[in-house]
Amino acid sequence: MTLAPCDLLVHGAGVLFSGEQVLEGDGVALGDGKVLETGPSSGLRERWAPASELDAEGGVVAPGFVDAHVHPAFAEGRAGEFALRSRGADYQEIAAAGGGILSSVRAVRGLSEEELALKVAGHFRRMRRHGTTSCEAKSGYGLTVEEELKSLRAIAAAAESTGMEVFPTFLGAHAVPEEHRDDPDRWVDALCDEGLPAAAESGLARAADVFIEGIAFDLDRSRRYLEKAKELGLALRVHADQFEILGGVELAVELGAESVDHLEMLGDGGLEALALGTTFAGLLPAVAHFLGQETDAPARRLLAAGVRCFIATDFNPGSCPCPSLPEVAHFARRRLGLTAEETLTAITSTAADSLGAGDRKGRLVPGHDADLVILDLPDLDHFGYFLGENPVCAVVAAGGVVEE
Repeated sequence: MTLAPCDLLVHGAGVLFSGEQVLEGDGVALGDGKVLETGPSSGLRERWAPASELDAEGGVVAPGFVDAHVHPAFAEGRAGEFALRSRGADYQEIAAAGGGILSSVRAVRGLSEEELALKVAGHFRRMRRHGTTSCEAKSGYGLTVEEELKSLRAIAAAAESTGMEVFPTFLGAHAVPEEHRDDPDRWVDALCDEGLPAAAESGLARAADVFIEGIAFDLDRSRRYLEKAKELGLALRVHADQFEILGGVELAVELGAESVDHLEMLGDGGLEALALGTTFAGLLPAVAHFLGQETDAPARRLLAAGVRCFIATDFNPGSCPCPSLPEVAHFARRRLGLTAEETLTAITSTAADSLGAGDRKGRLVPGHDADLVILDLPDLDHFGYFLGENPVCAVVAAGGVVEE
Protein backbone atom coordinates (compact mmCIF):
# COMPACT_ATOMS: atom_id res chain seq x y z
CA MET A 1 0.00 0.00 0.00
CA THR A 2 1.32 3.44 -0.93
CA LEU A 3 1.55 5.80 2.02
CA ALA A 4 0.29 9.36 1.71
CA PRO A 5 2.98 12.02 2.19
CA CYS A 6 2.90 14.37 5.18
CA ASP A 7 5.31 17.05 6.28
CA LEU A 8 5.70 16.23 9.98
CA LEU A 9 4.78 13.42 12.33
CA VAL A 10 4.76 14.29 16.03
CA HIS A 11 4.89 11.11 18.09
CA GLY A 12 5.52 9.90 21.63
CA ALA A 13 3.07 12.20 23.43
CA GLY A 14 2.22 11.23 26.98
CA VAL A 15 -0.94 13.31 26.71
CA LEU A 16 -2.58 14.50 23.50
CA PHE A 17 -4.97 17.40 24.14
CA SER A 18 -7.37 18.54 21.41
CA GLY A 19 -8.07 21.98 22.84
CA GLU A 20 -11.20 20.65 24.53
CA GLN A 21 -10.43 17.14 25.74
CA VAL A 22 -7.76 14.48 26.01
CA LEU A 23 -7.50 12.40 22.84
CA GLU A 24 -6.60 8.78 22.38
CA GLY A 25 -3.17 8.13 20.94
CA ASP A 26 0.21 9.79 21.03
CA GLY A 27 0.68 11.27 17.56
CA VAL A 28 -0.27 14.02 15.13
CA ALA A 29 0.29 14.03 11.36
CA LEU A 30 0.68 17.47 9.77
CA GLY A 31 0.78 18.50 6.13
CA ASP A 32 0.26 21.60 3.98
CA GLY A 33 0.01 23.71 7.12
CA LYS A 34 -2.93 21.70 8.50
CA VAL A 35 -3.60 18.93 11.00
CA LEU A 36 -4.19 15.76 8.97
CA GLU A 37 -4.89 13.17 11.65
CA THR A 38 -4.39 12.39 15.32
CA GLY A 39 -4.17 8.99 17.01
CA PRO A 40 -1.70 6.26 17.91
CA SER A 41 1.55 6.92 16.08
CA SER A 42 1.74 3.25 15.10
CA GLY A 43 -1.49 3.64 13.16
CA LEU A 44 -0.42 6.97 11.67
CA ARG A 45 2.73 5.34 10.32
CA GLU A 46 0.56 2.85 8.45
CA ARG A 47 -1.09 5.71 6.52
CA TRP A 48 1.43 8.56 6.34
CA ALA A 49 5.00 8.90 5.11
CA PRO A 50 6.43 11.89 7.01
CA ALA A 51 9.18 14.08 5.58
CA SER A 52 10.35 14.66 9.17
CA GLU A 53 9.48 13.57 12.70
CA LEU A 54 9.40 15.17 16.13
CA ASP A 55 9.54 13.11 19.33
CA ALA A 56 7.38 14.51 22.15
CA GLU A 57 9.29 12.31 24.62
CA GLY A 58 6.26 11.64 26.81
CA GLY A 59 5.25 15.28 27.17
CA VAL A 60 1.92 17.01 26.73
CA VAL A 61 1.05 17.92 23.13
CA ALA A 62 -1.56 20.67 22.78
CA PRO A 63 -2.69 23.24 20.23
CA GLY A 64 -0.54 26.33 19.87
CA PHE A 65 -1.62 28.86 22.48
CA VAL A 66 -3.91 31.73 21.49
CA ASP A 67 -3.40 34.89 23.55
CA ALA A 68 -6.62 36.85 23.07
CA HIS A 69 -5.70 40.06 24.94
CA VAL A 70 -2.28 41.60 24.28
CA HIS A 71 -0.87 45.16 24.16
CA PRO A 72 2.40 44.58 22.26
CA ALA A 73 2.86 48.01 20.64
CA PHE A 74 4.95 49.53 23.42
CA ALA A 75 8.45 50.93 23.43
CA GLU A 76 9.76 50.36 26.94
CA GLY A 77 8.78 49.09 30.36
CA ARG A 78 7.64 51.06 33.38
CA ALA A 79 9.83 49.66 36.14
CA GLY A 80 9.83 52.99 37.95
CA GLU A 81 6.09 52.69 38.45
CA PHE A 82 6.58 49.17 39.74
CA ALA A 83 8.81 50.60 42.45
CA LEU A 84 6.07 53.09 43.37
CA ARG A 85 3.50 50.33 43.38
CA SER A 86 5.69 48.23 45.65
CA ARG A 87 5.60 51.13 48.12
CA GLY A 88 1.80 51.25 48.06
CA ALA A 89 0.77 53.48 45.12
CA ASP A 90 -2.17 52.11 43.17
CA TYR A 91 -2.94 52.13 39.43
CA GLN A 92 -5.26 55.14 39.59
CA GLU A 93 -2.82 57.23 41.64
CA ILE A 94 0.00 56.55 39.19
CA ALA A 95 -2.22 57.41 36.22
CA ALA A 96 -3.43 60.65 37.85
CA ALA A 97 0.20 61.71 38.34
CA GLY A 98 0.88 61.42 34.59
CA GLY A 99 2.22 57.88 34.62
CA GLY A 100 0.51 54.72 33.48
CA ILE A 101 -0.73 54.58 29.90
CA LEU A 102 0.30 58.19 29.19
CA SER A 103 3.89 57.36 30.11
CA SER A 104 3.92 54.62 27.46
CA VAL A 105 2.33 57.04 24.98
CA ARG A 106 5.26 59.42 25.27
CA ALA A 107 7.70 56.57 24.60
CA VAL A 108 5.82 55.27 21.54
CA ARG A 109 5.55 58.73 20.02
CA GLY A 110 9.32 59.02 20.28
CA LEU A 111 9.96 56.02 18.01
CA SER A 112 9.81 55.72 14.25
CA GLU A 113 7.44 53.15 12.79
CA GLU A 114 10.39 50.90 11.92
CA GLU A 115 11.80 51.14 15.45
CA LEU A 116 8.41 50.31 16.95
CA ALA A 117 8.01 47.33 14.62
CA LEU A 118 11.32 45.94 15.89
CA LYS A 119 10.12 46.32 19.47
CA VAL A 120 6.84 44.53 18.69
CA ALA A 121 8.70 41.74 16.87
CA GLY A 122 10.79 41.21 19.98
CA HIS A 123 7.64 40.94 22.08
CA PHE A 124 6.15 38.40 19.65
CA ARG A 125 9.30 36.26 19.80
CA ARG A 126 9.19 36.24 23.60
CA MET A 127 5.54 35.19 23.51
CA ARG A 128 6.22 32.41 21.02
CA ARG A 129 9.01 30.96 23.13
CA HIS A 130 6.27 30.41 25.71
CA GLY A 131 4.00 28.65 23.24
CA THR A 132 1.87 31.45 21.77
CA THR A 133 1.39 30.96 18.03
CA SER A 134 -1.53 33.39 17.54
CA CYS A 135 -2.57 36.52 19.38
CA GLU A 136 -4.93 39.45 19.43
CA ALA A 137 -2.77 42.60 19.30
CA LYS A 138 -3.97 46.05 20.30
CA SER A 139 -2.73 49.52 19.53
CA GLY A 140 -3.40 52.05 22.29
CA TYR A 141 -0.12 53.74 23.19
CA GLY A 142 -0.10 56.32 20.39
CA LEU A 143 -3.25 58.30 21.16
CA THR A 144 -3.24 60.43 18.06
CA VAL A 145 -4.92 59.11 14.96
CA GLU A 146 -1.65 58.81 13.06
CA GLU A 147 0.24 57.29 16.02
CA GLU A 148 -2.49 54.68 16.46
CA LEU A 149 -2.29 53.80 12.78
CA LYS A 150 1.50 53.72 13.07
CA SER A 151 1.13 51.21 15.88
CA LEU A 152 -1.15 49.01 13.80
CA ARG A 153 1.27 49.12 10.88
CA ALA A 154 4.11 48.20 13.24
CA ILE A 155 2.06 45.24 14.52
CA ALA A 156 1.46 44.08 10.94
CA ALA A 157 5.16 44.39 10.06
CA ALA A 158 6.18 42.48 13.20
CA ALA A 159 3.68 39.73 12.45
CA GLU A 160 5.12 39.34 8.96
CA SER A 161 8.72 39.27 10.14
CA THR A 162 8.14 36.76 12.95
CA GLY A 163 5.36 34.55 11.57
CA MET A 164 3.09 35.30 14.52
CA GLU A 165 -0.53 35.21 13.38
CA VAL A 166 -2.16 38.40 14.62
CA PHE A 167 -5.75 39.56 15.08
CA PRO A 168 -5.27 43.36 15.20
CA THR A 169 -7.43 45.63 17.33
CA PHE A 170 -7.71 49.44 17.24
CA LEU A 171 -7.56 50.69 20.84
CA GLY A 172 -7.59 54.44 20.27
CA ALA A 173 -9.96 54.67 23.24
CA HIS A 174 -7.36 53.40 25.70
CA ALA A 175 -7.00 56.71 27.54
CA VAL A 176 -7.69 60.39 26.95
CA PRO A 177 -4.43 61.92 25.67
CA GLU A 178 -2.92 64.82 27.60
CA GLU A 179 -3.70 67.31 24.85
CA HIS A 180 -7.43 66.47 25.13
CA ARG A 181 -7.68 66.11 28.88
CA ASP A 182 -9.78 69.30 29.25
CA ASP A 183 -12.20 68.20 26.52
CA PRO A 184 -12.37 64.40 26.15
CA ASP A 185 -15.19 64.67 23.61
CA ARG A 186 -12.75 66.18 21.10
CA TRP A 187 -10.73 62.96 21.25
CA VAL A 188 -13.84 60.81 20.86
CA ASP A 189 -14.79 63.00 17.87
CA ALA A 190 -11.38 62.39 16.30
CA LEU A 191 -11.64 58.65 16.91
CA CYS A 192 -15.13 58.40 15.42
CA ASP A 193 -14.54 60.77 12.50
CA GLU A 194 -10.98 59.79 11.57
CA GLY A 195 -9.38 56.99 13.57
CA LEU A 196 -11.98 54.23 13.35
CA PRO A 197 -12.76 54.86 9.66
CA ALA A 198 -9.05 54.83 8.76
CA ALA A 199 -8.41 51.62 10.73
CA ALA A 200 -11.40 49.89 9.14
CA GLU A 201 -10.93 51.08 5.56
CA SER A 202 -7.20 50.29 5.53
CA GLY A 203 -7.75 46.78 6.87
CA LEU A 204 -5.23 47.46 9.64
CA ALA A 205 -7.74 46.40 12.31
CA ARG A 206 -10.45 43.75 12.50
CA ALA A 207 -11.79 44.98 15.87
CA ALA A 208 -12.04 48.03 18.10
CA ASP A 209 -11.65 48.18 21.87
CA VAL A 210 -12.38 50.73 24.60
CA PHE A 211 -11.29 51.04 28.24
CA ILE A 212 -14.47 51.78 30.22
CA GLU A 213 -13.32 53.13 33.58
CA GLY A 214 -13.50 56.36 35.53
CA ILE A 215 -9.87 57.07 34.65
CA ALA A 216 -10.51 56.44 30.95
CA PHE A 217 -13.91 56.57 29.16
CA ASP A 218 -17.39 56.90 30.61
CA LEU A 219 -20.37 54.95 29.35
CA ASP A 220 -21.76 57.61 27.00
CA ARG A 221 -18.45 58.22 25.21
CA SER A 222 -17.81 54.48 25.06
CA ARG A 223 -21.21 53.85 23.51
CA ARG A 224 -20.61 56.45 20.81
CA TYR A 225 -17.20 54.98 19.98
CA LEU A 226 -18.42 51.36 19.94
CA GLU A 227 -21.51 52.12 17.87
CA LYS A 228 -19.33 53.86 15.28
CA ALA A 229 -16.95 50.90 15.20
CA LYS A 230 -19.84 48.49 14.74
CA GLU A 231 -21.29 50.66 11.95
CA LEU A 232 -17.92 50.40 10.16
CA GLY A 233 -17.98 46.60 10.37
CA LEU A 234 -15.36 46.22 13.10
CA ALA A 235 -15.77 43.55 15.76
CA LEU A 236 -15.98 44.87 19.34
CA ARG A 237 -13.82 44.00 22.33
CA VAL A 238 -14.18 45.85 25.65
CA HIS A 239 -12.22 46.49 28.86
CA ALA A 240 -14.67 46.83 31.77
CA ASP A 241 -15.25 46.30 35.49
CA GLN A 242 -11.54 46.27 36.32
CA PHE A 243 -11.69 48.87 39.09
CA GLU A 244 -15.34 49.95 39.25
CA ILE A 245 -18.75 49.06 37.84
CA LEU A 246 -19.96 51.57 35.26
CA GLY A 247 -22.23 49.40 33.13
CA GLY A 248 -19.57 48.52 30.58
CA VAL A 249 -20.35 44.81 30.70
CA GLU A 250 -24.01 45.36 29.95
CA LEU A 251 -23.08 47.74 27.10
CA ALA A 252 -20.69 45.18 25.62
CA VAL A 253 -23.36 42.47 25.66
CA GLU A 254 -26.03 44.83 24.28
CA LEU A 255 -23.84 45.72 21.30
CA GLY A 256 -22.80 42.12 20.64
CA ALA A 257 -19.15 42.50 21.56
CA GLU A 258 -16.92 39.47 21.02
CA SER A 259 -15.52 39.81 24.52
CA VAL A 260 -15.49 41.94 27.64
CA ASP A 261 -12.28 41.61 29.62
CA HIS A 262 -10.94 42.08 33.18
CA LEU A 263 -14.18 41.77 35.26
CA GLU A 264 -12.45 41.83 38.64
CA MET A 265 -15.34 43.97 39.97
CA LEU A 266 -18.10 42.19 38.04
CA GLY A 267 -21.51 42.63 39.69
CA ASP A 268 -24.69 40.59 39.53
CA GLY A 269 -26.12 42.72 36.71
CA GLY A 270 -23.08 42.19 34.53
CA LEU A 271 -23.02 38.48 35.27
CA GLU A 272 -26.68 38.16 34.35
CA ALA A 273 -26.11 40.05 31.09
CA LEU A 274 -23.21 37.77 30.15
CA ALA A 275 -25.23 34.66 30.99
CA LEU A 276 -28.02 35.79 28.66
CA GLY A 277 -25.75 36.91 25.81
CA THR A 278 -23.03 35.51 23.58
CA THR A 279 -20.13 37.74 24.66
CA PHE A 280 -17.04 35.92 25.94
CA ALA A 281 -15.47 36.81 29.28
CA GLY A 282 -11.75 37.55 29.07
CA LEU A 283 -10.02 36.74 32.36
CA LEU A 284 -6.58 38.22 33.08
CA PRO A 285 -5.51 36.81 36.46
CA ALA A 286 -1.86 37.87 36.33
CA VAL A 287 -2.97 41.53 36.24
CA ALA A 288 -4.68 41.33 39.61
CA HIS A 289 -1.53 39.67 40.98
CA PHE A 290 0.82 42.29 39.52
CA LEU A 291 -1.31 45.22 40.71
CA GLY A 292 -1.78 43.71 44.15
CA GLN A 293 -5.56 43.54 43.84
CA GLU A 294 -7.34 41.34 46.34
CA THR A 295 -10.34 40.74 44.09
CA ASP A 296 -10.30 38.44 41.05
CA ALA A 297 -12.82 37.91 38.30
CA PRO A 298 -15.43 35.39 39.52
CA ALA A 299 -14.42 32.62 37.17
CA ARG A 300 -16.35 29.81 38.82
CA ARG A 301 -19.58 31.85 38.92
CA LEU A 302 -19.14 32.78 35.26
CA LEU A 303 -18.62 29.18 34.22
CA ALA A 304 -21.53 27.98 36.35
CA ALA A 305 -23.72 30.54 34.56
CA GLY A 306 -22.68 29.14 31.18
CA VAL A 307 -20.44 32.06 30.20
CA ARG A 308 -17.53 31.06 27.98
CA CYS A 309 -14.27 32.31 29.46
CA PHE A 310 -10.80 32.63 27.96
CA ILE A 311 -7.54 33.31 29.79
CA ALA A 312 -5.05 35.83 28.42
CA THR A 313 -1.85 37.54 29.55
CA ASP A 314 -2.79 41.22 28.99
CA PHE A 315 0.95 41.50 28.17
CA ASN A 316 1.76 45.22 28.49
CA PRO A 317 4.42 47.44 30.07
CA GLY A 318 2.44 48.72 33.04
CA SER A 319 -0.03 46.31 34.61
CA CYS A 320 1.22 42.92 33.38
CA PRO A 321 4.68 42.71 31.80
CA CYS A 322 4.28 38.96 31.27
CA PRO A 323 4.47 37.37 27.78
CA SER A 324 3.93 33.83 29.08
CA LEU A 325 0.59 32.06 29.00
CA PRO A 326 2.03 29.10 30.96
CA GLU A 327 2.93 31.53 33.76
CA VAL A 328 -0.55 33.08 33.63
CA ALA A 329 -1.97 29.55 33.79
CA HIS A 330 -0.62 29.28 37.33
CA PHE A 331 -2.61 32.33 38.41
CA ALA A 332 -5.69 31.01 36.61
CA ARG A 333 -5.46 27.85 38.64
CA ARG A 334 -4.42 29.43 41.94
CA ARG A 335 -6.48 32.65 41.95
CA LEU A 336 -9.42 31.72 39.74
CA GLY A 337 -9.76 28.12 40.85
CA LEU A 338 -9.65 26.57 37.38
CA THR A 339 -8.56 23.02 36.68
CA ALA A 340 -5.62 22.32 34.38
CA GLU A 341 -7.99 21.15 31.64
CA GLU A 342 -10.18 24.24 31.98
CA THR A 343 -7.13 26.48 31.84
CA LEU A 344 -5.64 24.80 28.79
CA THR A 345 -9.01 24.97 27.02
CA ALA A 346 -9.23 28.67 27.91
CA ILE A 347 -5.93 29.49 26.17
CA THR A 348 -6.57 27.37 23.09
CA SER A 349 -10.05 26.62 21.71
CA THR A 350 -12.05 29.15 23.73
CA ALA A 351 -9.57 31.95 23.04
CA ALA A 352 -9.70 31.14 19.33
CA ASP A 353 -13.50 31.07 19.38
CA SER A 354 -13.56 34.52 20.99
CA LEU A 355 -11.66 35.87 17.98
CA GLY A 356 -13.96 34.22 15.46
CA ALA A 357 -11.16 31.83 14.49
CA GLY A 358 -12.27 28.64 16.19
CA ASP A 359 -12.86 26.97 12.84
CA ARG A 360 -9.10 26.89 12.23
CA LYS A 361 -7.21 27.83 15.41
CA GLY A 362 -6.92 26.43 18.92
CA ARG A 363 -7.72 22.78 18.20
CA LEU A 364 -5.78 19.67 17.20
CA VAL A 365 -8.41 18.32 14.83
CA PRO A 366 -8.16 17.54 11.11
CA GLY A 367 -8.41 20.62 8.94
CA HIS A 368 -7.25 23.07 11.58
CA ASP A 369 -4.02 25.02 11.29
CA ALA A 370 -0.92 23.01 12.16
CA ASP A 371 0.03 24.96 15.28
CA LEU A 372 1.02 22.98 18.35
CA VAL A 373 3.23 22.99 21.42
CA ILE A 374 5.07 20.23 23.22
CA LEU A 375 5.21 20.74 26.99
CA ASP A 376 7.82 19.06 29.14
CA LEU A 377 5.24 17.91 31.68
CA PRO A 378 4.51 14.38 32.93
CA ASP A 379 0.73 14.84 32.84
CA LEU A 380 -1.99 17.42 32.35
CA ASP A 381 -2.30 18.24 36.05
CA HIS A 382 1.19 19.76 35.98
CA PHE A 383 0.06 22.51 33.62
CA GLY A 384 0.06 25.68 35.70
CA TYR A 385 1.72 23.96 38.65
CA PHE A 386 5.31 25.13 38.24
CA LEU A 387 6.25 28.79 38.80
CA GLY A 388 9.02 30.62 36.98
CA GLU A 389 9.71 27.81 34.54
CA ASN A 390 8.82 27.60 30.86
CA PRO A 391 7.46 24.10 30.12
CA VAL A 392 7.45 24.65 26.34
CA CYS A 393 10.15 22.54 24.73
CA ALA A 394 8.99 22.78 21.10
CA VAL A 395 6.68 25.00 19.07
CA VAL A 396 5.21 24.14 15.68
CA ALA A 397 3.62 27.01 13.75
CA ALA A 398 1.97 26.60 10.31
CA GLY A 399 3.34 23.07 10.24
CA GLY A 400 6.99 23.95 10.78
CA VAL A 401 9.14 23.62 13.89
CA VAL A 402 10.04 27.10 15.15
CA GLU A 403 13.77 27.55 15.72
CA GLU A 404 14.61 30.54 17.91
